[in-house]
Amino acid sequence: MKRFMVCTGQYALLAIVVLFAVSHCTAHAADLVGNYPHPVGHTVSSAESAIQWHEDLDAGWRAAKQSGRPMVIFITSSRCRYCDAMKRDTWTDGTIRSRLKNGFVAIRLSPDRNAEVLRRIDVPAYPTTLIGHPDGKVLAHKVGYQPPGALHQLLGAADQSAN
Repeated sequence: MKRFMVCTGQYALLAIVVLFAVSHCTAHAADLVGNYPHPVGHTVSSAESAIQWHEDLDAGWRAAKQSGRPMVIFITSSRCRYCDAMKRDTWTDGTIRSRLKNGFVAIRLSPDRNAEVLRRIDVPAYPTTLIGHPDGKVLAHKVGYQPPGALHQLLGAADQSAN
């Protein structure tokens, strides 16, 4: 039996509807600088370089449409130990950072910064990671902590949709 490592969330719809729900959302979250992983526009050292996080879904989605790249949407909470573990272990992994930098638009959402967007989305637990096509279709999603190997498999959903 598989064990899932998650922190329970307070939102109750389906995570699959994230991009559809957001496409109807007109509110924009403030672009705030937070803890690593770093948001877009935040200067990082070469040791930390790679992932440039969009803190606003609309801005990230626009970037995905313009570039034609799929989106990685990381939904996290500041009070979640498994989210912290992904920030520490997964998002700092060199192969993950390189893959995201070269093929994805990275979007990070949290209830503290993106409350309006997340009110419309089911986040059954934190963290939740989604892979989305620039046209708005959710290609894959996983709930819970994803180590680098599992995240590479999840990112493969974007590769499969390209074929």
